[in-house]
Amino acid sequence: MWVLMLLVLVTQAAGAQHPPSQRTQRLPFQKKQITLKSPTNYEKRILRIDPKTGQAIYYDPKPWVELLDAKSGRYALKWIGYDGKEKTIFYQRPDAIDAVVSASVSKTASGQYLYTYSIQNLPSSGQHLTTFAIQTFASDVKPKPIGNVYIGRISKNIKEMKDGNWIGFGLSGFKPAVVPGRNIELRLESSAPPGLVECRITGGVQGMKGVGEEMPEELESILPRYEAWPSGYTIGPVDNLKNLSPSERINYIRKLLPQFQRLGWITGDARRWYEQNLMADNLENIYKRTDQDLKTGDITTEVFAIIQGMRH
Repeated sequence: MWVLMLLVLVTQAAGAQHPPSQRTQRLPFQKKQITLKSPTNYEKRILRIDPKTGQAIYYDPKPWVELLDAKSGRYALKWIGYDGKEKTIFYQRPDAIDAVVSASVSKTASGQYLYTYSIQNLPSSGQHLTTFAIQTFASDVKPKPIGNVYIGRISKNIKEMKDGNWIGFGLSGFKPAVVPGRNIELRLESSAPPGLVECRITGGVQGMKGVGEEMPEELESILPRYEAWPSGYTIGPVDNLKNLSPSERINYIRKLLPQFQRLGWITGDARRWYEQNLMADNLENIYKRTDQDLKTGDITTEVFAIIQGMRH
């Protein structure tokens, strides 16, 4: 009995001395809970005008929604058309995708920052990757062309992407498609050092094929817009970081450390070390520590890039 108790105490003591190892694990893109439901209130449609009375003759379009496949977010939007026949338009939600982005930064021969983004469409995802959109706060961003990927600026009229200068990579025509289990690397170049920025993705088939008449307004109004795009954070060019003093850059990083940990970019132990040691007169030790922490997996390439960006 005493031997057994002694073994238990020894085991507990060993566990206390060697806690489970921490590691970084990037947070995947976050999604809102969106459910499409058949309209409960809707207007009847004008079928025709009675030539004798001049009165409108109405009919009931009976709009409804059918879920075809929850995993891939596919729906059938149905109603009774003007000809009395059932009409169907197929729709795919843009958020039935599980993905994670990782980013790294290097310097070009001309001294520019080269940003590389690897978007991994996870095996659990229900659709292929269609769009990657990234926020920047720089005036000289140059995306690198890749295959037949469409690259363009995103309008500031979109509420979710009004801050900064957003760039979209349209991957719907990319061959082979970035299906679940595959990844793609996208690049852009800028003179601005890396800071924390937002990013968004979409998946699946974009747009809908018409059937010769407009669907009822009530069906169209239930479809989510840009708020349905899964969102996350990464690193991107930020002009304002060029002009910060060393102490201001340190304060910028200090404020971000809690978010870095929430994003899975830094372990708790490493976060505490940087909080205690981020000082202007200790920068060389900080740079050496990031080299070490990147190798041991205590920080990700995103944290490494932002801290190393203080060297400019």
